[in-house]
Amino acid sequence: MLDLGDLPWAGVPCWTGRAERWAYFTVPVAYAARYDTHVRPAMPGNPVSLRALVRVAAARARYADHATGRGSRPTNERLAADTGLSVRTVQRANTALRLLGVATEVLRGRQRTRAERMASWRVGDRGRGWASVWALHDHPFLHRFIHRLSALSPHPEGSPVRDKSSGREVVTTRARRRGGAGNRGAPRRWGLDTGGVALARGWRADPHSPPWAQRYTVSAWARVLAGPAQHGWVARDVNQLIRDWIGVGHWLPDAPHKPIGLLYAMLAWHGAENLADRPAAADMAREAAELAAHRTRLAAQRAERDASLRARVVGRAALGGPGHVAARATAAEAAHRALLRRTQAAAAEAARLDAAVRAARGITDHGFESR
Repeated sequence: MLDLGDLPWAGVPCWTGRAERWAYFTVPVAYAARYDTHVRPAMPGNPVSLRALVRVAAARARYADHATGRGSRPTNERLAADTGLSVRTVQRANTALRLLGVATEVLRGRQRTRAERMASWRVGDRGRGWASVWALHDHPFLHRFIHRLSALSPHPEGSPVRDKSSGREVVTTRARRRGGAGNRGAPRRWGLDTGGVALARGWRADPHSPPWAQRYTVSAWARVLAGPAQHGWVARDVNQLIRDWIGVGHWLPDAPHKPIGLLYAMLAWHGAENLADRPAAADMAREAAELAAHRTRLAAQRAERDASLRARVVGRAALGGPGHVAARATAAEAAHRALLRRTQAAAAEAARLDAAVRAARGITDHGFESR
């Protein structure tokens, strides 16, 4: 199997339900809402029916990861054998799923390279190509519409929340007296915890918080976060709790049905008796220590730089002292004497060479050659 790593899945959502919900609910809703506007114009003369599309979707969903909908990589021939349809119909259904926005082709199928074929043959795999890898997911713009339809769907037989017929009598309020303690109206509402309000406001404004944090107001989140706020939690602790929840294998959809209940479940998993153990405390302490060490290094560097500057100023000031003036005068006099000596030596050497040349040519001091 070709290992893709984590990078190709970046930005690709997951499905919120399982294979049956995606194949028999999400795909038909997307087909009804987007087929005539997004699929039919892009596939002229290549229609695909809802029945065939659902059969291909159900067959492809069986090969995907049941928690995320990713990693679906059956070949078109395998899907054709599973559904009883032709390969061409399977190809049209794949294109329709992609255009409907409920599936993403993460890796397009291709032939294997020679090195890949040799590596495959060494492990007993005689395949000559890689099948396309798909991620099956919900459509982001249809997500709310799908949840609204699921909320309006009738309850199954035997459900305790089935609709019950009302009696013949008219249900009205006969008495006009107000209820409550002492007949003084509605009961008193308790005020919100200020720490929970501050934590909820900071968590909703944190850029690292999940998008579904905006689905509830600060007051609603404050009731959930009142306990953690009493133990000094900050927005980073809440986000770290969510990452820890995912890290131990829990599945977290992109758009939870009830985010406030999900956060309650995460806090219950963390434990009410463990609220003093903040999830991000260790990371924050480590970063604080690193920051303190960095500031210490900067302070030491600044102190060393200041000392060097002071030494340079002292050195420059010492250049104008009497000792340096006398030393420079002595050095200049010594250099002058050395230059004079070199000049005299050069003049003597030139005179000696001139005398030797004259002697070799037989020229006297009066300019006549000797006979």
